[in-house]
Amino acid sequence: MTRWKNVLFNCTLALNCLLCFLWLFEDRLVIPPWLQVAGRMHPLILHFPIVLLILFIGQKYILRQADNTLLLLAAFAAAVTAAMGLLLSREPGYDQDALQLHKYSGILLSFLTLAWYAWYDRLQRIKWAPVSAAALCLGLVTFAGHQGASITHGQNFLLAPVTTATPQRTVALNDAIVFTDMVQPILKHKCMGCHNSSKAKGELIMETTNMLLKGGKSGPPWDSTRADLGLLMQRIHLPPDAEKHMPPRGKPQLTDDEITILYQWLRHDPARNIRVADLPVTDTLRIIGTMLFKNTREEDQYDFSAADEATVKKLNTSYRIIYPVALGSPALNVDFYSPRFFRSEQLKELAPLSRQIVSLNLDKMPVTDGDIPAIISLSNLRTLNLSFTGVTGAGVTQLCKLEKLTSLSLSGTAIKADDIACLLSQKSLRHLYVWNTAIPPGSIPAARNTGLIVDGGSRMDTTLVKLNPPILQNEDRILLSPETLRLKHYVPGVTIRYTLDGSEPDSLNAPLYNNLALLTSRATLRSKAYKKGWLSSDEIRYDFYSEKYRPDSIRLLQPIDSNYMKYGAKTLIDAVKGDLGFGSGKWLGFRKNDMECLLLYKKRVTATSVTLSALVNTGASIFPPVNITIWGGPNPQNLQLLSHFAPNQPSGPGPDYLTGYDIHFPPVTLSCLKIVVTPVAKLPDWTAPKEEKDLKEEKGPKGKKSPKEQKGWIFLDEIFVN
Repeated sequence: MTRWKNVLFNCTLALNCLLCFLWLFEDRLVIPPWLQVAGRMHPLILHFPIVLLILFIGQKYILRQADNTLLLLAAFAAAVTAAMGLLLSREPGYDQDALQLHKYSGILLSFLTLAWYAWYDRLQRIKWAPVSAAALCLGLVTFAGHQGASITHGQNFLLAPVTTATPQRTVALNDAIVFTDMVQPILKHKCMGCHNSSKAKGELIMETTNMLLKGGKSGPPWDSTRADLGLLMQRIHLPPDAEKHMPPRGKPQLTDDEITILYQWLRHDPARNIRVADLPVTDTLRIIGTMLFKNTREEDQYDFSAADEATVKKLNTSYRIIYPVALGSPALNVDFYSPRFFRSEQLKELAPLSRQIVSLNLDKMPVTDGDIPAIISLSNLRTLNLSFTGVTGAGVTQLCKLEKLTSLSLSGTAIKADDIACLLSQKSLRHLYVWNTAIPPGSIPAARNTGLIVDGGSRMDTTLVKLNPPILQNEDRILLSPETLRLKHYVPGVTIRYTLDGSEPDSLNAPLYNNLALLTSRATLRSKAYKKGWLSSDEIRYDFYSEKYRPDSIRLLQPIDSNYMKYGAKTLIDAVKGDLGFGSGKWLGFRKNDMECLLLYKKRVTATSVTLSALVNTGASIFPPVNITIWGGPNPQNLQLLSHFAPNQPSGPGPDYLTGYDIHFPPVTLSCLKIVVTPVAKLPDWTAPKEEKDLKEEKGPKGKKSPKEQKGWIFLDEIFVN
């Protein structure tokens, strides 16, 4: 036992000497990749010195045992942990200033625990020394852990639950800024744990717009010229279990609305400081912002009590809906529906609720000037929508009596410029909508109320706005059972057209999405959004796969390329789809050889088709195969040709995409399938970089092949048999 402890002590002493050396010369350290692996084990083993030290102190002062073996183990673990942490700190992405306290406290803990063990017997003779050493070690462990947590999880991570949180900024819709009030809260709670000044993963910091614009080691996290808007959205849309999916697995994930906000923000030029209220009313960000900020005004402090619930219930009908503006609020909204059933008496019936009604929506109702007295009797009215009603200037002038009115819509009515004169000086009014009236957009009188925004619209008869693509909500691309197709769009009134056979989803012949479509078998979804007066959206395309006969085993007859063989042959039958990141470990790559494999079944199956899921990335020389051949039979020695297929080849550069190759053949009962996939033998000339275009086709002096003679890659992630 003594000999073993001597060996461990000498190892701990040597580690501390090494630690001291690395600390003194850390500015000159260059960490090779194989040693980075050791550094990245720091989070894995840092719990050992903490636990061992606490156990030793508990053993000494609670159980009253004198054995110091646990202290020696704690000293050894502390030295190893500190050395690995020092190696990890040399990797890019960490703020060295933020690391200093964590680094020094960890190194000091290693030295202190070793010294405590080395002079253990001597310190025992000094009354206060052991207790002081224990307290100092526990204090260092706590301090180092707190600093490490702040680097990993953000500032004040440890004490956040017991400290006063910074109050969230309360803002009205009219004052809300897209980045500050919609985007930054998402980044703060879902992204800045890894992308902050202390821990800049990928050298990317998201704390301000300027830092975001600067980007990380891969440049800005977006590219407005790409259909997917670049790296940020690519990482967000990766499968949750993908290595590069953001936020990382185990962290709080983005909701659909948060993803939509980020996507729309990137489409609106992130460098601009846009107000939500300045966006068009049909803009997706404006629609979401209206829901987020509509009840955050300071004016919404009501000095009246709630209405009688029985009265509200009695006045609610199929064509007049009364509901609170928020849970627990005494204020009420009233919406009218169906002009055919509207009667003036329905407005007068609201008299018992005259103090509680703050919002009245009469859009497209047959309201006339004779109904205005019933409207102005609602003394606490804040929002009034009279768009496309029969109200004229005579009725509008009476609306000036509504002293708390903040938003009034008269769009689509017969009013003239003189009719809104009294409204322009009304102190409470903040928004006045008069578009599509006899008041031309360029001739709206200046508002005498400096806080009033008069929206006269603009001429849109020569301007067409493009719709966003539909959003696919189905997460699984492999159908284990029938599943309802789920598409959505944030713009009201949009028509979504789709096809499942790979044909174009035009606005006339393609099926209209209605929440009833079922995905039951192999399908290629193509979908677009349409709306009258808008340009149709870009198309989305996704492949869905089904699998009836999963093989019991698979055998590869040709080697995989050494760079792309992470999980071997089982990658092709594990029911895990890959993404556009071909280095994720979910793909098998073949270039030197054909992909040849045997699919084996213990019981015979009757097959009619084979589908290969593949990736095409011409920029990385990943092309469709030139030929796919399917053989089948009772065993590997007795196979017959079932079918072959030659996919179309790209004629020029294009975007990366996922695809599936379907090979059909007459029904055949078999126990073995052989699949042979042949890569492109020579890449086309247009794949060569510009500086290589003029190279001769002959081999160079060292026998190096020119670009024209290089073979293409094939990348496969799944094989499905049906």
